[in-house]
Amino acid sequence: MKKTPLQQTRERFGSKDKLVEQIMGLIRRPANLTKDQLKKKLRAQSNKKLAIVLGREQSLKERFGGRDKLIKTLADSRTGSKKSEDKGYIQRLDKLSNGQLLDIARRGKIAS
Repeated sequence: MKKTPLQQTRERFGSKDKLVEQIMGLIRRPANLTKDQLKKKLRAQSNKKLAIVLGREQSLKERFGGRDKLIKTLADSRTGSKKSEDKGYIQRLDKLSNGQLLDIARRGKIAS
């Protein structure tokens, strides 16, 4: 029988707090939230959603080395590395979530 998200969280991390701490180490905090507010907001999410966020953030870090490097890779793939940076495109990419950026990379078949 498949384990519930709560059982998986307890097995892999020990507690939801430890999972939240790992996620906080990987994501960038929005400017309008304090560290405590972000932690409270993450704790309110389901265990399943937190596991998905952690997997996505780890994938981003492992495959591309971080958000900034992924944005640079996407911009280079669009304009070609010889052409100067397209600042408008980079600004638009910077407004997207990490999940959306990974989806663009997947659709464009961009390898790390």
